[in-house]
Amino acid sequence: MNFKLKHIVLLLAMGSLYMACVKKKKYSLSPEIEYKSFIPTGDYSAILTIGFSDGDGDIGKEKEDKTYNLFTTYYYFDTITNKFRAFYDAINKDTLRTPYTVRKPSDDYSGKPISGELSIDMDTYRPTISHKRIKYVMYLVDNAGNQSNVLTTPEINVP
Repeated sequence: MNFKLKHIVLLLAMGSLYMACVKKKKYSLSPEIEYKSFIPTGDYSAILTIGFSDGDGDIGKEKEDKTYNLFTTYYYFDTITNKFRAFYDAINKDTLRTPYTVRKPSDDYSGKPISGELSIDMDTYRPTISHKRIKYVMYLVDNAGNQSNVLTTPEINVP
């Protein structure tokens, strides 16, 4: 019996030592985003998925908060110049930028490091069906006002 007790104590000590040595990931207090995927769900709608991390978990707005915190700029491939151009919105007399509201996760991560994926339901991801090669430039703002890195998606070919 004494022999088994020594083994149990030894295993517990080794497990505790291992857990003490495992390093926890540290994230910047400013959010960081990365491109994951873009899936068209219709001629004009799509789901954009981005990865994110934030050191203090203050990403996302409460359900009743309508404040925008993800901002995208739409680019299309111009066959005349053979370059990507930001789409000009004649109504607003500016580049077409689309804001979105990213909601807070259901679990409360405030004050704690957080990482995961966001899926953005884009009702109108392009202004015209004739654009077949597109890109987005985007950034995320957390609740403290910290802006993420500026992410440029790879070229996206759409039907």
